[in-house]
Amino acid sequence: MKDLRSCIDQISGVRYVVEEMHFNSSPGRMAMLATLWSSEVETIEQRLDEVARYIAYLSDHEQQKGMQEVALHLCDLMNVSGSIETIRQPQVICSDIDLFEIKRLALIEEKVRRLAEQYHLEILQCHTLTEVVDILDIDGERLPSFYISDSYSAVLRSLRKQMERTSEETERDELAVQCAIEEDRVRKRLTEALHPYADQIEEALEALAQIDKLHAIAQWALAHGCCRPKPMRSGESNLTDLIHPEVAHHLAERQDRFQPVTISYTDQPTLITGANMAGKSVLLASIGLAQCLMQFGCYVTARQAQLVPVDEVIFSIGDDQNIKSGLSSYGAEMLRLNRIIESVKEGKQVLALIDEPARTTNPEEGHALVSALVQLFAQYAVRAIITTHYSGILGRCHRWRVRGFVEERLRQPLEINQLNRCIDYSLIHDTQTDAPHEALRIAEILGMDRELLDLCEKNLATKNEDK
Repeated sequence: MKDLRSCIDQISGVRYVVEEMHFNSSPGRMAMLATLWSSEVETIEQRLDEVARYIAYLSDHEQQKGMQEVALHLCDLMNVSGSIETIRQPQVICSDIDLFEIKRLALIEEKVRRLAEQYHLEILQCHTLTEVVDILDIDGERLPSFYISDSYSAVLRSLRKQMERTSEETERDELAVQCAIEEDRVRKRLTEALHPYADQIEEALEALAQIDKLHAIAQWALAHGCCRPKPMRSGESNLTDLIHPEVAHHLAERQDRFQPVTISYTDQPTLITGANMAGKSVLLASIGLAQCLMQFGCYVTARQAQLVPVDEVIFSIGDDQNIKSGLSSYGAEMLRLNRIIESVKEGKQVLALIDEPARTTNPEEGHALVSALVQLFAQYAVRAIITTHYSGILGRCHRWRVRGFVEERLRQPLEINQLNRCIDYSLIHDTQTDAPHEALRIAEILGMDRELLDLCEKNLATKNEDK
């Protein structure tokens, strides 16, 4: 089963989301990246319940204060798995650094547990490490530091006092050696005392990392106005007012707004048509990200979301020409499509997101290939969303069309980075098989040479007459 780390470079927007989340510690971030993909409705619901609980804490003034205090202590949390492993190993003695790391972890657990009780936060589900603190804090100072105190050994106390009283260098050196030997005995004794608690210490580290992880997920969900998705065992997937957070962020930087899109799809292929620059690729990326977030137990950047979990989200988006392997764009695309088909025939439930298949080959064969994809996916009941410019695609499928260019929004002069203001990215059900024809109008708006456009229109007219 794959983890979130493996999806970072496979699904657009995942890296952005993780980087946007505020983790207080490296173990919290590691816990996020190690989250496993789940296709089980019960597991997803359980994870979403946990996030919902943290959102409730952050939405309550008093409990939010408690979470802020918890977060401050988590800033000191470090990955001490190496020190925990040392405790487990027979015949291995902890160094002072190992003992310091374990003590600091135990103190953090103790403080977080006290805050959880004080603010009524159900966040720490692990054994207490109070006994570990007592072992490593014999003087009861509760300080996040460690040294071998005189209290650990009467012999050590005596040797250190002798060193303080003597000024003879040779005698001091001999006493220093004896102190070092006795300190090693103390370290060995402390290591043996900690050995039975190794599992509890590891459990506490994981529990604290989970607190940090869930806190970050909840904060991000609130900051982005996310909704709790509803995982469904079967039926129709619906996304209402869906956005892609990374694209929305970049648009906001230039004082533009991302237009949310609403879409539904089933276990039959869905075909989306629309002109160039109509946001079809971004829509596919947004759908894939929403599916991914839900299956890792996160809220979704939409107003409402109802999604059927799948075993895998597979993209075929972009120009993947591979010069090193000698593959053309078309060759790379065929390999991606074949991987989708192989997964389907292996019995996997997939969400296939395919952008403009066969756009780099001749139109007749391209049209035949897209029609064949639709027919095959319909036969195998695949949740596939396919964008295309081809008209007259054959096969049983749901059809959507991007509403497209709106003349009323046109304001001259218009630069290419402002064209989105003239496009309505919403989807409408399409009962026609013809794809929209807006390419020449957009080219005209962008200032394309008039003579070239006249020739294009003449060629189109001639072709229509021939039909």
